[in-house]
Amino acid sequence: MTATSSHNDHSDNTDVPDSVAAWEERYAESDDAIWSGNPNESLVAVVSEMTPGRVLDVGCGEGADVIWMAENGWDATGIDLSTTAIDRAHRAAESRGISADFAVADVSTWEPEDPDRRGGFDLVTGSFLHTRLPDTREELLSRVAAHVAPGGALLLVSHATMPPWAAEHSEKFEHGMDHHHELVSPNGDFALLIGASPHRWEIELADTRTRQVTSPSGEPAELEDAILLARRV
Repeated sequence: MTATSSHNDHSDNTDVPDSVAAWEERYAESDDAIWSGNPNESLVAVVSEMTPGRVLDVGCGEGADVIWMAENGWDATGIDLSTTAIDRAHRAAESRGISADFAVADVSTWEPEDPDRRGGFDLVTGSFLHTRLPDTREELLSRVAAHVAPGGALLLVSHATMPPWAAEHSEKFEHGMDHHHELVSPNGDFALLIGASPHRWEIELADTRTRQVTSPSGEPAELEDAILLARRV
């Protein structure tokens, strides 16, 4: 997704990054899609160099990244907390004749119906998985990384700096949309990953890249993405 934040976990626990109600309100407040429908440029640049296989996109929103990966040969699955977002993702895929799986799900409890896919994705992606509470990112990364197969990869695209409109969105919604705006670096995420996961990981890419986007109000803006691609070994 272009210029979005993602979300995970239950709203009724104090140690959870975000609330289901918050994200459902965020999507349901508009009758139309709230994102551009274009895949994230940083994700495209990295994934284009990879051999397609099974991919899981955590916090997939309205499905743009999942649809792009499915169009490019990936066996693609997307999960998100918001029912409205997943409904739009289904419709977007169907309108383009794309086969992709979508589910309303929490990454902390979700498992694929197919046992062979449990902990068996060749690539797991997470774009803008920023958390609401401090000191919860390591737990979040451990949950996401648990879905990566041996030899598979984890791709995290994060806000190196927060979008200029983030504060406006935090004030607008009342269910805890105000993320804990920690600065995310690829090496910092890797340190959390190896501390949280029982498996061994190697860095394949750690970079910060700038891209041009359109803000929710229609104005041009520049964002910095922190990119980590780590391989499970």
